[in-house]
Amino acid sequence: MQMIINDLSAKFPVDTISEGRQIMDSFLNTYSKVKKIIINDSVLMDQNYCSFELARNYRIEQWRNDPVVDMETKRRFRALLNKSVIYDPSEVELESEFNLEIQGKKYISKGCLLAYETEGVTISFLSDDYWETPEISGYYVTFNEKDDLKEEYVQVPNVSCQKNVEPFEEKYKEKRKEWRAEIRSAQDVLKCKETRFPNLIFCENAINGCYKNVGVAEAGQVYKRLLELQVAAEKMGNQFDKRLLPKASPETPLTLEQYETEHTFLLLEGNAQLFSWHTRFTGGYAGRIFFYPDTTQKKMYIGHIGHKLPTKKYPH
Repeated sequence: MQMIINDLSAKFPVDTISEGRQIMDSFLNTYSKVKKIIINDSVLMDQNYCSFELARNYRIEQWRNDPVVDMETKRRFRALLNKSVIYDPSEVELESEFNLEIQGKKYISKGCLLAYETEGVTISFLSDDYWETPEISGYYVTFNEKDDLKEEYVQVPNVSCQKNVEPFEEKYKEKRKEWRAEIRSAQDVLKCKETRFPNLIFCENAINGCYKNVGVAEAGQVYKRLLELQVAAEKMGNQFDKRLLPKASPETPLTLEQYETEHTFLLLEGNAQLFSWHTRFTGGYAGRIFFYPDTTQKKMYIGHIGHKLPTKKYPH
């Protein structure tokens, strides 16, 4: 599981230095406890938190040199920064949003979107009592290339203090029973390809892309999507049935015409194949897995694992 900073909770600067110290202490204590629960110290961040104004006329750089602040708290912050992955908000999925309403005002949260799509957990600064909630509720909105809209009311787990860490730990223990493996890297994903994905044939481009593009923030999502492709391959009949993969979609004819080269990959047999079908994954960027169903063999060729390929609507 992945921790993602709740961008809406980073409401700085706060009014007083003492309030800033208290917020950082609570946040870092929460981080320390949660990383031990999920055995993952990496955090997805919307910005680089090594420099910002924590309180009025009191920057985080001053906090790091403040003799009043406990040395262990400073050490935790340094460890957090060293293990963080900063995502580009403009790279986060253009085809989906997480909308929520707080005290009558509407917001869009990239952090909550990432937490929902990766099945992760938001970690919040206690800048408002609202963030004591153990779950953040909102509307997950998705769009396709035809601009059709689908809206679903969802929740993501949230941690910010001891009050909500304990219920999160209980839910996490229950969720772990559903998972088959702890996947943290591209190596973890690919070492499973013979045993977990016998019906998937990985093209050289997909293997190279996995090693290059899949890190700790993406590995679990890629593994899950490949499991879904494996199950779909096992169930395939004489024709590929999209109902086997409800989250997958084909590229538009206009995209394939305009970007045929970018969507063509070599199969292991040496033949060039145009790949249209793809499924999404999320992490530090908006990712895609492109696949080609071979119904005669009941196999799926995996042609690309990594960043989105150019489309008519979203050219690079």
